Amino acid sequence: MFRSVIRFLWGDIRQEELKKFFLLAVGFFFLMGSWWPLKTLKDSIFINMVGPIHLPMAKIFSVIIFFPLVLLYSKLVDHFSKEKLIYFFITFYGIAGLVLVYFIAHPTIGLANTAQGSFRILGWVFYLFCESYISLMLSLYWSFINDITTPESAKNGYGLIIFGTQLGALIFTIVGNYMSYDAERYAITAPRIALISIILFFIFGITIFILSRTVKRESLTGYQAAEEMHTATTKELSVSFLDGLKLLLTHPYVMGIFSLIFLQEFISTIMGFQLSLLAKTTYPDPGLLNKFLFDFALCVQIIACLFAFIGTSFFHRKLGIRTSLIAYPALLGLFIFSYLINPTLQTIFYVMLIAKALGYALNQPAKEMLYIPTSKSIKYKSKAWIDMFGMRLAKASGSGLNRIVGPLVTFTGTCALGLIAVWIALAGIVGTSFKKAVTNKKLIE
Repeated sequence: MFRSVIRFLWGDIRQEELKKFFLLAVGFFFLMGSWWPLKTLKDSIFINMVGPIHLPMAKIFSVIIFFPLVLLYSKLVDHFSKEKLIYFFITFYGIAGLVLVYFIAHPTIGLANTAQGSFRILGWVFYLFCESYISLMLSLYWSFINDITTPESAKNGYGLIIFGTQLGALIFTIVGNYMSYDAERYAITAPRIALISIILFFIFGITIFILSRTVKRESLTGYQAAEEMHTATTKELSVSFLDGLKLLLTHPYVMGIFSLIFLQEFISTIMGFQLSLLAKTTYPDPGLLNKFLFDFALCVQIIACLFAFIGTSFFHRKLGIRTSLIAYPALLGLFIFSYLINPTLQTIFYVMLIAKALGYALNQPAKEMLYIPTSKSIKYKSKAWIDMFGMRLAKASGSGLNRIVGPLVTFTGTCALGLIAVWIALAGIVGTSFKKAVTNKKLIE
């Protein structure tokens, strides 16, 4: 019975592979379980300490500080295994997180101090801490997974990983939501929620340690199994980090993937700003605002988790990647149009619900599949630029627009709809190129 359920959901997986993918899913369970409460808190703490009007500038700053971090990351990758890098960054962010929790709980420096303004440095630091943590760890963990997985087993096991991701996000969002129930205790409960997330950092690291010590070595060997291929790939990746940028700028298919991600993050940023402004206006009390944001995060995770469990694989098989890539922005556009007609908190709530939930469960896996028929240089170098810089650049650009237009609903909504039209057209072009490459068994390089 158990094997039948596993086969129905994720296909035929050998016992040792099932063990490996289960532990990888557990790792993502704790990684995203730590991130989602922090994601909600970073917005809540920043809005209450610094103010929602400064959110665009915080996103712009995140791009500035991220450049040296990625350069450091690219250097460390050449000298250390990804497993050791995971331990290194967990230790760094774990210690930094504990320090920040102490200050957030401080009676004069932390949340108990209700003064608001750009001078509240703690709000800025905590926001940038959370932004850099998930960007680095998510990219690093996926690189680690790809290194120990073959393309054949990935078709079966990645579905289980995605479900573990959304399940962890859902459960710990519920925990954060429950702890935020009493709005009057916001200054006490917020640091406790942050502390739980930091503890999950270390549990994530323990999971990786258990994986590396209990799963058989042959099951931890990925596509680069031959020693000569591994050596060649290592040499290739040691070349200038700028090679990935060159491929991105000169290859239409890669630029197409970048454009899809850029448009999604740009639109999500400008519409998310509308949600922040309306939420702060509706809930001026810090505790009530925090509770609203956790309610929103909980709704996102419930929908994303359910869809990841029963809908992601189904829609990709039945609709195909091209149609899935088109369907997401088309549906999002309909909801944004409804916001233009009725610009209320309830409407923007549903807009961002679709943007976030289906973005994680439907659009993200489809975008990752676009890399399958590409060369190693595109998979590793260009993807690093797209994942680490592309999304940050999109958020910074959207934030720049937010600083200019502020709460102008008509302009923001019209801009978003115009960009969605471009997004749909590009999704069709990139999706068609993907289908041709896979059908003709060609490598995009």
